Amino acid sequence: MNKYRLQGLMQRKRQNGFSLLETLVAFAVLILVLSVTMQIYGSGSRSSRLTHEYAQATMIAKTKLAELQAGNDKLSGTEMERYHWQAQLQKANYSDPGMQDDYHRPFITNDVSVTVNWQSSGKQRQVKLDTVRLVND
Repeated sequence: MNKYRLQGLMQRKRQNGFSLLETLVAFAVLILVLSVTMQIYGSGSRSSRLTHEYAQATMIAKTKLAELQAGNDKLSGTEMERYHWQAQLQKANYSDPGMQDDYHRPFITNDVSVTVNWQSSGKQRQVKLDTVRLVND
């Protein structure tokens, strides 16, 4: 073979740019990385929203417990058109037989429970807070 002809063949084999296969592989890798990144951001967003909803429900439950302590006797309702709450008061006597004399009487208390329910992401969610309220006799 001629020396000049061999150099011409070698020059033709050199590429300028990328082949179609290399470009397709690069796009496939890019799509894979972007889809994983979007899933990470999406799950973070869902988690953040759910955390906010639980914080709202807990705040509503705490508020209703405080209202019941202040003497409000409303036992159910809806807040922000989404959170449905229900309170339960149950009388309870906690007594110590050794303390019953003229000066020590049994404690008269109410067990108070507030439950907040709401729908989120197709699931029923719930927050429940319980406390004990001392009753003046």
